[in-house]
Amino acid sequence: MLNTGIVSNCWNFYLHNGVPLKDLVAHAADLQMRDVEFRQGSLGDLEPTHNTPHLDSFKAIAQAHYNCRFDYAMSFPFFGESFDSSTCSLQLGRDVALACGNGDAHLRLVDVTSDNTTAADHFERTVCSLAELADDLYEYGIRLSVEHSFQSWDLFWPLFDQAKSRSSSSNLWICFDPANFSLAGEADRIDQVVRNIEKTVISMLHVKQANRGTIETELCEGEVLWPDVVQQFHAAAYSGPMMFEFISSPEIERVTLESLRLWRTWLLEAMEN
Repeated sequence: MLNTGIVSNCWNFYLHNGVPLKDLVAHAADLQMRDVEFRQGSLGDLEPTHNTPHLDSFKAIAQAHYNCRFDYAMSFPFFGESFDSSTCSLQLGRDVALACGNGDAHLRLVDVTSDNTTAADHFERTVCSLAELADDLYEYGIRLSVEHSFQSWDLFWPLFDQAKSRSSSSNLWICFDPANFSLAGEADRIDQVVRNIEKTVISMLHVKQANRGTIETELCEGEVLWPDVVQQFHAAAYSGPMMFEFISSPEIERVTLESLRLWRTWLLEAMEN
């Protein structure tokens, strides 16, 4: 909880204006951020493709900041199509995760396209595919995390639970993002899930704010009661990454500094209780 971090889509304003990714990582490190998530589509000059994966550049950034932890995150419709570790996009994700992992490689997947009907129709197949992928990545030394998104928690949680149980390596974790319950139309469940979820299955915590299905550009008032979330995670001795993921804007520097201040305030309050 003491370590702070950031997802690269927070930097879209800078990336779209030509600021190199390596400079943004260096600035995050200067702000004492230990965790950085390289998000597909938000990597600027180092956006990986099959022809130009930039593996040497990712490795160089990771080695230059060996005290930081890096993961690679990508959109992938795991609820919507049949897949295995030979799927081309997953092979690219595997390679980038290994390049930036500094010996602790981590790949995160999120399905931002499948609706609840699609997820329900393909549920059993997805359980099997995720379990097999988790085991295949384990052989490469890569942790696999999946993030809940637009799908109902009543679909996502059983999927995760069954896939992790079916995996012989149990190499499957959750990227937990309370604000995403707003995207799924389930903001009223945030408090209950935050309190009840076993924190040991969470590999990373995304920190942003939402209101009525809209993600905010900063940690303003909203549907996620962040002081309460921090209290719950601190009480559970959560020690994994937390990473800011607000919508990028020209105010990103101010928002980042203010978010760091808020996070430390909430953490101090949790430690005093």
